[in-house]
Amino acid sequence: MYSIKDRLVNALTVIIGIILLVVFLSLDFILDAWVDQQFDDALVEKSNYFKSLVEVESDGIEFEYHNGFMPQFERKENAQYFQIWLDEQTFAKSQSLSYYENIDLDYRDVATHDSRIFTIKLPDGSMGKAISSRFQPQLSHDVKPEDVTYIGSMYLTLAISNQRVSNILLFADLGLLFVFITAIFGVRTVVTKVVDRELDSLYILNKEISELDVNAEQIKENPKESKEIAPIRKELNRYIELNIQNVANEKRLSSDIAHELKTPIAEIISLSEMNIRFPDDVRISATYKEDVLSIANNMKNIVNQLMALNQSSSSHYHIEKSDVDIRDLAKEISIDLEFKYPDAEKRLTFISTLSSPVIYVDRFSLETVVKNLLDNALFYSKEGSEIVASIDNYDVAHFVLKVQNRTLTKLTTEHLENLFKPLYQVDKSRTHTGRHGLGLSIVKNIAHVNNYELSVDYTDEQMITFNVIIPKEQ
Repeated sequence: MYSIKDRLVNALTVIIGIILLVVFLSLDFILDAWVDQQFDDALVEKSNYFKSLVEVESDGIEFEYHNGFMPQFERKENAQYFQIWLDEQTFAKSQSLSYYENIDLDYRDVATHDSRIFTIKLPDGSMGKAISSRFQPQLSHDVKPEDVTYIGSMYLTLAISNQRVSNILLFADLGLLFVFITAIFGVRTVVTKVVDRELDSLYILNKEISELDVNAEQIKENPKESKEIAPIRKELNRYIELNIQNVANEKRLSSDIAHELKTPIAEIISLSEMNIRFPDDVRISATYKEDVLSIANNMKNIVNQLMALNQSSSSHYHIEKSDVDIRDLAKEISIDLEFKYPDAEKRLTFISTLSSPVIYVDRFSLETVVKNLLDNALFYSKEGSEIVASIDNYDVAHFVLKVQNRTLTKLTTEHLENLFKPLYQVDKSRTHTGRHGLGLSIVKNIAHVNNYELSVDYTDEQMITFNVIIPKEQ
């Protein structure tokens, strides 16, 4: 299991670290290159200055260098060095070289009026940079060119220690490294605090969820709640509301089941007690067996419908589609209902506008839906009134099955909203022992597992219409 907080902190630290690393490395490279360039430029300028001190006079070549003006070429410690050659012979060199016996500077051969910079180990053992140049000395202002017969090439090597510069660059590198490491830890600390603060609403939500009990109605809104957490809380509250409704429905269903079974059980007990107490009473014993059998069949009917309700809501409900002739199905349903309603054939009207009477559906599901809807219509409509069952094309991809009748009593909005709830009856007194309020619940469950769309229309004239939209499948 991974942590969102750790992933966010690590990801942001890596991204910011890479950016800082690129910036610091670029800055380091630019700084090193700039310092090296400045050092090399200083070498070139100083080399050109020394070359300007060499002049050709009428009596020879003169080097106009004066002691005391550049002490760095005269001291032993932290010294700088130069050496000039004329025709491969030492012409002049700095006093700083005199402290070391038989020590001359290195020289790199270059073309005339050209120079070359290279790394060198200085006489004092430190590392530095040197520039070697080859040049023709300039003529003094009082010497005419025609008076000079030959001027040999002169060579100059100027060496300066770069140890101090290297140390400065090293300190700069260490400083950048320290800043980089400090920045990484700083960024990680800041990011961790920011993420913790932003996740506070999630932690609070989790705490509230852990403290929920059976009496909880909703999770309270947190003032610090982020817009990402708000939808989660909203959906959790919706889920809690659904659970509350489901628990209430389960309680109501358990109570209704107990009530439905309590009545026939009480009747059997009452009949049995009367038969035991008055065994010779013909009024009781003559119909005792038939009465018990009738009550038992009623109980069996309740149990069967409850089992059918449970089966229709199960994920294991079996659907097997085949070609069904709706004319044959209508006749079979009409015959079955005649046992319960003798005038069913006269009252029922079946209408179809389909071009073919054969449709591809699960026969048992369609038969159960139609039979329950017609049973409900026959029982709750006026005696002798017409019930119309029709099937038409709804659109290119669907059929629509309609069962329409006029109700005995006017239904309210509450009645319509609860019609499909298990064991719900409009008659609160439950005077009809043969009705248990399970038929429409079974219809709803079967419609759901078959992807049928079920709806109810009701008019002020007490005309109720159940609509079942059935997908067309080949």
